[in-house]
Amino acid sequence: MVGYCLTAKLPKQPVSVRLQIASISAEGQPRTVMPRITILLGLTLGEPRLLSGRANIPTYSPAILLRYLESFYALGAPSINRSALRIEQYRQVIAVHEAQTKREPFYAKTFRADQLATAEELLSRRDELLDGGFDLLTEATEAVPERIRTTLELERILLDDSNDLDLLPGQADRLRSLIAALPEDRHPRLHVLLNEPRELLPPGTQRLLTGLEAVGDTIAQLPEPAAPATNSDLHRWQRHLRGGAPTEADTSLRGDGSLIILRAQRETHLAAYLARTLRENPSWRPSALLTVRNQTLDNAITMEGLPSMGVPSSSLARPTLQVLKLVTAFLWEPIEVERIMEFVSLVSKPLHYRLAQKIAVFLADTPGMFGPRWRAMIEGFFRAEQARGKYSTKKLKQIRDQYEMWFERRRYRREETVPKLQLRFLFLQLREWAREERQERRDADTRDGRPADDYAGLLVLYAQAQRAVELLDAQPETGLNYLSVERLVRTIYEPAPAQFRPEEQGALPAIFAPASAATLPTEPGVESVLWWDFIENEPDYFFSRYYPPEVAYLAELNVAINGPDTKNALSNWQQMRPVLNAGKQLVLCLPDRVDGAEVEPHPLLGDLEAAFPEGSLERITIDIDKTTSAKQIPGLDCPVFADVPLHPLEGPVPHLHVERLRDLPERDKESPTSVEDFMFYPHKYVFRHALKLKGTPILRIASEGRLRGNLAHRLIEQLLKEIGSDRNRMTRSEVDGWIDANADRLFRNQGAVLLQYGQEPERIQFIRTMKKSAWSLVYAIRENGWLVRGSEEYVHGDLEAMGQQLHGRADLVLSREANGIHEVAVVDLKWQGKGLFQNLLRNARDVQLALYGDFIAQNKMADEDGALLHRQPGRVHTAYFLIRFGKILARNQVAFRQAETVGDEEANSVQLETLRKIRNTYNWRWELIRNGDLEIRCAETAGHLDDLYRELAWEDLFEQENDTSRFDDYQSLIGLVR
Repeated sequence: MVGYCLTAKLPKQPVSVRLQIASISAEGQPRTVMPRITILLGLTLGEPRLLSGRANIPTYSPAILLRYLESFYALGAPSINRSALRIEQYRQVIAVHEAQTKREPFYAKTFRADQLATAEELLSRRDELLDGGFDLLTEATEAVPERIRTTLELERILLDDSNDLDLLPGQADRLRSLIAALPEDRHPRLHVLLNEPRELLPPGTQRLLTGLEAVGDTIAQLPEPAAPATNSDLHRWQRHLRGGAPTEADTSLRGDGSLIILRAQRETHLAAYLARTLRENPSWRPSALLTVRNQTLDNAITMEGLPSMGVPSSSLARPTLQVLKLVTAFLWEPIEVERIMEFVSLVSKPLHYRLAQKIAVFLADTPGMFGPRWRAMIEGFFRAEQARGKYSTKKLKQIRDQYEMWFERRRYRREETVPKLQLRFLFLQLREWAREERQERRDADTRDGRPADDYAGLLVLYAQAQRAVELLDAQPETGLNYLSVERLVRTIYEPAPAQFRPEEQGALPAIFAPASAATLPTEPGVESVLWWDFIENEPDYFFSRYYPPEVAYLAELNVAINGPDTKNALSNWQQMRPVLNAGKQLVLCLPDRVDGAEVEPHPLLGDLEAAFPEGSLERITIDIDKTTSAKQIPGLDCPVFADVPLHPLEGPVPHLHVERLRDLPERDKESPTSVEDFMFYPHKYVFRHALKLKGTPILRIASEGRLRGNLAHRLIEQLLKEIGSDRNRMTRSEVDGWIDANADRLFRNQGAVLLQYGQEPERIQFIRTMKKSAWSLVYAIRENGWLVRGSEEYVHGDLEAMGQQLHGRADLVLSREANGIHEVAVVDLKWQGKGLFQNLLRNARDVQLALYGDFIAQNKMADEDGALLHRQPGRVHTAYFLIRFGKILARNQVAFRQAETVGDEEANSVQLETLRKIRNTYNWRWELIRNGDLEIRCAETAGHLDDLYRELAWEDLFEQENDTSRFDDYQSLIGLVR
């Protein structure tokens, strides 16, 4: 017989509370003395943080206590998270059950829709029953409610030796094994202090505590905070929350500083206010409760030179974890361009950063892959890197192999299945990249003399990629469809922890859950508590997972299941802990917005409002956004927000005088676009071409209008190159057939967005528009006797004799013989903008068309030997073709009888007048430059400039614009953005 007797008393303030237990043998002789270890058990005590600071005794959550006790009973605890693998294993059990059962199981429809999600839900129900003490070997008779009976049937399949099925032990299985092993009594004696009321703990934890008591451990409840003895505002509210009968003095608030509500529009205002208050009041050091682990308050505190609280963070938005979600985009066809863009834009990705940048810039302009331009871009990158000489041949091969592994792999349509081995290889490559990348970064830290960072995000990515491999290995299927792959990634996906700063000496004590607001009996109470985010972030409802007959059945078997009442009681108990454990002061921080989004106050604010007469809260509320009228926290030196006078930036000035402009050289060659900028918005020309100021490409897919315009240009260009010189092929059927045969290839190469799921209506509409438009153009070419001379034809010429050389590419150049005259037509292709181009023709402002027509007339295009490429035209026509509407805009119908005419019919004289004004305006602009004057033209300066130029001979110049340029990248520089 073995007995126990106390041989030591409880010290008053121990570092670790221990009770000495002497084991007495049957002969009455003492045996080995075992220390009794005092621990604190709480649902949120996964780390030793209490209101008073770091706990001086071990703190455990139920999961950590389970792992601790398992080590004494030779029970294996999983070293890493295997929950995803368990879900897959249970999915296979459910699949067998569905195939064997004669009736349709209750889960059949959801299982067909999402197998892994259904398996996850059913497995959680199985574990909950096991945690409550339910015997899963119970016979599945008709008396058992259907859903519980299904769980028993699934367990029977799992235990059947004829099935090659297995299920890794979860926490409930491990807890059952530990409780069964506890009679062996191998662990040290424990004195367990419970943070939460025992009856509110999970059933499995309650069963474990009962088992510990049976072997001699002692269980005690952490004492409730002492009842308030004063009539401060805080103590009045505490008495209300405790449910005591209010006294007459409890019915009002005085604003004595013990209970304070800090309000602000944004949480960043509150953070700055509190950080400055802490700096100005060194003796005020409240304990902080941060229910949402963000860095806002900690950043503000460290910016004031105060020690960091070491707030850990956990997020799904870590760049390294985004890779896991995006790698599967390389498996499927059609290509999801947005996800590929996200992949190459990540900070950390298994692709060389310079190549990724090239690809991102390409996709932003041309959202397609694997066309001629794509191949040229990729090969151009490798040639450029080889010429730079920074990387060895071996390293360049590794970069190419990495590119080919992701981009040149075989793809599968979404209705197909991807072989499991292909997916497994992909995750293995990701796992190895995470390992190598982490090691390279740590080596770089060491070389640079920095402490080697842990790079937890890469570690988590490595572990999650490994779990994906294990999950695939466990699946019997040889292939997975699109939804299965996405569900697999979602199953293994979990937040990555990050510790931006360690906890520093002298920092505010910080906890991260209301239930952690506990004080040990051996420690003095906490005087002041700062509830940083007094906002609603808890679930506001609980629902029962079991029907009433199921609850009654389980109750007959004494199986404990925490229902909504218990969960709600636990939540209420937890939310009141910070209030009840505040000794003298409680500061509640209540912003209107957090991270830019509106938030609701914490539910306890409603209790506070109900506890006191209407208007009482105004006495304890401080709105820190009010400048001079804001109240102060009693007894503290608090900052005051002051109105900062706005000093708006100066607006645009009409002219800038820059002496260096006098020496600005003319460029060897200009384009019609640059000449047009120079004439109407000279600051754009100088900034772009003289100062070389170019905007950084925005790495996002081109807008819808730009995308369709580019695709339409390319489609018509390729169509006319193939059939434009053969009149016999200029038929409606030929045009429609060519578009049908080539549209998908063009979309894949330059507009893959239109091939994605959900884009079918837009794609069909675009093809219909192109068929109608292309046929309108081809019909006009054929019926008016034209042949296609060139598409995107390179043309050049002089602005005036021996003057500035210009060059460019004309969208479409046609030729014909009419009345013995060789005629040429230049057609500028536009997607839309009918009103804009009608106005250009009407006002003789079609600068680019006039210049292209003049280049054709000068006929200076020659081959390498100097021989002219084309005959000298006797007449040159110009026109716009609006692709979206299938309309030709021209000044007359000489070239195209189908054209919609705009402006003066004497096209030749109008064109000559336009060219004259181009030359005069161009020369006038250069005169201003030579004087060192740079005109800044926009809507704000147009009136002043018009007054300044009133004496000019405007009949020889182009009338200037009165509005700001539609495409001005320099609006910030000239003062428009302020």
